[in-house]
Amino acid sequence: MTSRKDSSSAKNIDDEIDAIAEAPEWRSVAINPGPRETLRSPFGGHATIPKPPRVGFNSSDDASNEVIDKNAFFNTDSKTPPVDPAPTTDKASQSSNWTPVKLRPVPAFYPLEKSSRFVDDMLNEVAARISECLRVSSVQAIYDNETATANLMTAENLEMHLSLWDTSEQPDHPDGIVVELQRRKGDSITFHRYSRHILDAAIGDFDLPQFVRQNGTDIDREYSRKVERLLSMQHDAGDENENAIIAIEIAHGLLMKDRMDARQLGLESLCLLTDPRKTGKATAMIASKIVLLGTAQDSEEQEGIISQDGMVFDETPFQEIRETVLSLIQLRRIGDEGEFSDDDTDSEDEYDGATAAHANNKPEESEHITLLHNLALAVLANALDVMENYEAYASDIDKEQEDTKMPANRVRADTSDSIASKFMEDAKDFTNLEILSTLIQELGKAQHKPHNACLSAKCLRSLCGASDDAQRRAKELGAKNVVNTALDVGVKTHAKLEKECKLVVKVLTATTTDNDNTTTSASTTTSQPPSQPSDPQHRQP
Repeated sequence: MTSRKDSSSAKNIDDEIDAIAEAPEWRSVAINPGPRETLRSPFGGHATIPKPPRVGFNSSDDASNEVIDKNAFFNTDSKTPPVDPAPTTDKASQSSNWTPVKLRPVPAFYPLEKSSRFVDDMLNEVAARISECLRVSSVQAIYDNETATANLMTAENLEMHLSLWDTSEQPDHPDGIVVELQRRKGDSITFHRYSRHILDAAIGDFDLPQFVRQNGTDIDREYSRKVERLLSMQHDAGDENENAIIAIEIAHGLLMKDRMDARQLGLESLCLLTDPRKTGKATAMIASKIVLLGTAQDSEEQEGIISQDGMVFDETPFQEIRETVLSLIQLRRIGDEGEFSDDDTDSEDEYDGATAAHANNKPEESEHITLLHNLALAVLANALDVMENYEAYASDIDKEQEDTKMPANRVRADTSDSIASKFMEDAKDFTNLEILSTLIQELGKAQHKPHNACLSAKCLRSLCGASDDAQRRAKELGAKNVVNTALDVGVKTHAKLEKECKLVVKVLTATTTDNDNTTTSASTTTSQPPSQPSDPQHRQP
């Protein structure tokens, strides 16, 4: 019995040996990887592609003992870069709005954007240069010193994200800082304009004094000059007026749609039509009067806009445009839609200070109304600026029309003062709210909404510069204190807001001085008896 078991066991062993012998033989070969490919590095110069490091594995000679280390993937500790913590003597660094305390290394498998630069400089100096560039460019920035990032918003509603990365742990790259700029929302062409200046400022190649001398606080000034030269070549005033009416009617059609993108496009069209630098003075005057008064005619005119052709336009769309702009500015709505409240002005955690809607409103609708509110303020600011210079623009247009069929020296019934007064009256009748009070309240939110505050300051400056009633009413509403507070915000973070607030202060101060001088001269004249003229020709018979 025992011998039979031993023989069967031996047979099984022989079968296993034969199976192992017949198994395929596994061999390992080493493939020559060849020369490394050379690419242009975002950190400057050229760099080779290194072998990817083994991330998340415990080091061990035995491959069978390699186990994925989850903590290596989810470790949130950031290493402090080798930055000298000693305070700098640079004045710009000491007054910087951005003081990051540490940098994060570039994450594994993280592709850097093409809009990035390598900087071999001190952290505080890089942050100071970027902060100053953002202030001069009037870009709203919400800084995070812990993560060395910033959320940016431009006046064109372009959203960007700025990050500073540490490169000390990157193989085959020098130690330094990578400045990365990402576009989150908005126009790509506008993004490249801003990114070029911001990245140049990061490496120290952006000449801020020269930029201010050439462009002031307008980053698009260079392109506006080119458009103005093209507009100066057009001389057919009749066609310009007709084309302006057609363009305004198209904008009205977009505003009356219920689609978000159509309404935004309609307001953006009005922004262009009310800007004389981009459409011409004649078109801007027509569009501005429609926005402010709901009509393209003078107060005492009964003819159409192009009177020599006998053309009369239906002005119902023009009135709807004015009502839409006023509703968005004062009521934060379009037509009979639900009103959006503005109750988050005390929150500093919100990036763009987006208004909080009622409970039954969706977040995307709140964001959309916030965008339309900003565009409506921009349209009103352009229209009031044209209205303030109404007489000068009208004179220039009359000179250009001397050789056309249009009457060159046509008498205009409206003036800047009459347009401003009628606009304020109509706005109060339509919404039961004073437009000056709305603008002052918007200016008071400069800390959280500097772009809207800048547009409100521009509107106040134009109204106070055109109407004495607006000047007196603005003082009664406490505009001086609000403007001074907004001015402090503009000096620190927003150059355009600083400029507009200074102009408002100048208008209000000049008005006070003029009134004091007028009162003094009037009292002097009353206290002294009138003197008789010495010239016999001026004596009464």
